[in-house]
Amino acid sequence: MMKNIKIVIEYDGADFCGWQYQPNARTVQGEVEHALKKLTSENIRVIGAGRTDQGVHALGQVVNFHTSSVLELTEIHKALNSLTGDDIYIKQISKVNDDFHSRYSAKYKVYQYNIVFRPSPFKLRHNWYVKYALDLPRMEKAKGYLVGKHDFKYFSAESDKDNTFCTVHSISLTEQDSRIIIQIQGDRFLRRMVRGIVGCLCDVGRGHYKPEQAQDVLNGKIRDLFFAPAQGLFLVEVKY
Repeated sequence: MMKNIKIVIEYDGADFCGWQYQPNARTVQGEVEHALKKLTSENIRVIGAGRTDQGVHALGQVVNFHTSSVLELTEIHKALNSLTGDDIYIKQISKVNDDFHSRYSAKYKVYQYNIVFRPSPFKLRHNWYVKYALDLPRMEKAKGYLVGKHDFKYFSAESDKDNTFCTVHSISLTEQDSRIIIQIQGDRFLRRMVRGIVGCLCDVGRGHYKPEQAQDVLNGKIRDLFFAPAQGLFLVEVKY
């Protein structure tokens, strides 16, 4: 009898070529599927809530898969953590309804971006080191133009996609201990969209653009958008 299993994964994306399976590269999806193959002898394709790019991390990536294995959830949980690398950790496991889909059932996602102003070899894998000062009040003004439902095609690498409208519910900027944490919540995100938003806010913060010019990026009047590097980005949570 087939079961639909949901797992929540935390991973350090620095040494992965992204989430999505690639035949000749190490990916998070590939690692999990390889572990499941060893465990169940089934060719299982797992479904992730979001396809994080190369170098992007996750604190709460949600995944589901179907299996006919008779193993208990606790056994699957323990085995997956022993069969995957140290940069992947299965935090939670549960059985869900057959119609649950980690991507399509999601109501919204939360991403976080970390910026630091002091170089440190212990921080560079998980933060973007910015060498220039950022004016937080200017960034706060700019974010107001990006909250709400907009066409974000110029903030992404998917400008040719049929539907590029997304609703950003909130953007928060927190300054603490020589760093800035940017948290963005929305109903869906295009590829590289969060990094585009962060890049735009930082260009405003350093005085390259005026705050109101964030709207010019939305409508395509500004096309030279800078995308923040991958290592500072985390998929924090997926809500259902």
